[in-house]
Formats: sequence, C-alpha cells, structure tokens
Amino acid sequence: MTHRNRLSDTDIIDISRTCARILDEKKGTDIIILDLRGVNSYLDYFLITTGNSRVHCRALARELEKFIDSRNLPQRNKPDYESGWILLDFNELIVHIFTQEMREYYQLEKLWGDAKKISYNSRSEEQGS
Repeated sequence: MTHRNRLSDTDIIDISRTCARILDEKKGTDIIILDLRGVNSYLDYFLITTGNSRVHCRALARELEKFIDSRNLPQRNKPDYESGWILLDFNELIVHIFTQEMREYYQLEKLWGDAKKISYNSRSEEQGS
C-alpha cells in the first residue's frame, strides 16, 4: 500500500477555490465551500453546488475531474454520473454536485451549519452584484 503526502491546508483551500471558480464559470449555482475541520474529526472540506439538470451536473463533475487530474491529485471514488447527487472524493476535498431537488432534500448546509464558510470570489462578487 502506498502512502501519499497530505496536502497543506493552504494548498487544499487554493484547490477548493479554483474548483469553485470552475463551477461558477460553468454555471453551477449556490456554490459553497465548507471547512469541516472544526466540526468533524474525519472530514476536511466540502464543496457544494447545484446544476440545472442531471446532464449539467455530469458536465460539472467532468470539468472538475479534468482539473484535479491535471494537478495529478488522486480521486478516491467512481461517481455515479446519472444520479441527482454526484459525489467526487478528492481526499481532503469532497465535492457534492446536486440537482435542485436533491439539494433541497438533503440540505447539507444545514447538516453542517456549524462549519466555517470559505469565500472564492464568484463572477457576481467580482461584478459587484
């Protein structure tokens, strides 16, 4: 079994922010990064977004996988691209890509309401909206 070096918190936050910007550019909505380290002993960061359809969710997932692969970072799972909740496990960062109905049903933001939110400078923030 091979062991890999754990990314620094700075590196994983930078990667999370880049992933959030990619999702934003590809029209993912309600994007949020949660720092779970203070509220959970085995999870680090969640990135949550909503796609407007299952096809859109699949496209968002594949864009992130291309980016993560370009950084030579491992992916720990084989996602179900046909689901209304696509989960991508990149070790310290777990990405949740939901359809609107699935996101409303599971309400991860409420479940992890004590987690710290991390900003990433979305298009709307940069435009002053």
